[in-house]
Amino acid sequence: MKRAFTLIELLVVIAIIAILAAILFPVFARAREKARQTSCLSNMKQMGTAAMMYVQDYDERFPLSYYQTVNAAGQPCYFTFLAAIEPYVKNRQIYQCPSEPRAMDIDAGFRGLGVPGGECGGFALASYNFNYALTNISASIASIEFPAETALASDGNLALPGACGFGLFDSPVQARHNDIVNACYADGHAKTFTAKLSGCSGLNINRNALRQYCVTSGAYTRWCNQEPGPTVCRDELWGFAKQDQWGWCTQGAP
Repeated sequence: MKRAFTLIELLVVIAIIAILAAILFPVFARAREKARQTSCLSNMKQMGTAAMMYVQDYDERFPLSYYQTVNAAGQPCYFTFLAAIEPYVKNRQIYQCPSEPRAMDIDAGFRGLGVPGGECGGFALASYNFNYALTNISASIASIEFPAETALASDGNLALPGACGFGLFDSPVQARHNDIVNACYADGHAKTFTAKLSGCSGLNINRNALRQYCVTSGAYTRWCNQEPGPTVCRDELWGFAKQDQWGWCTQGAP
């Protein structure tokens, strides 16, 4: 005659399953996020390649981050970096990180700031921001001393002025991949760097919560001639990579 499980035995089995689940679920979550990070890094690589193709076609200069013009209806609108490289991309989905595909709605954000035509090309959902020190001046590739360390775009967002010292259109990085940020660089390649939460939160251009991260590796951890230290916090990839007495750093001009 078969003996049924006792209540204690059932509880032991349930406890074992619960322990295994507690151990394995975080492992599965990390593996899933790693897959998303890999896909996101591929997006960055494609954007970097597209930017280099643009540079080859336009006098060795990068596209502007944005500028105001008018659309077909005669409305003021912003023509952005995303629209500039679209002919070389042909797939708007690469502008969306799979870990946060709806990070910001650029078109709605511009309209909310009083630009009736929004984004001229109708670009809406995006997850990446740009190095405005480079793209605001349409920098030439020849002017960049260290293109492999000078960022072009990264996991990020666009801020509204207010908390965390954010200004309008500041471009704070977002470490969406377990404290890892994906980025592409001025030579077209893509790689990762690390960042940590600062504990401060502000708002993005759609008035959604925007967390501040401090860059913890690479050239963008500090400005040149700024001594490294635990209180130094740079939250965006803005500037050109240089070197000083402490190593890699950034400055505002080439």
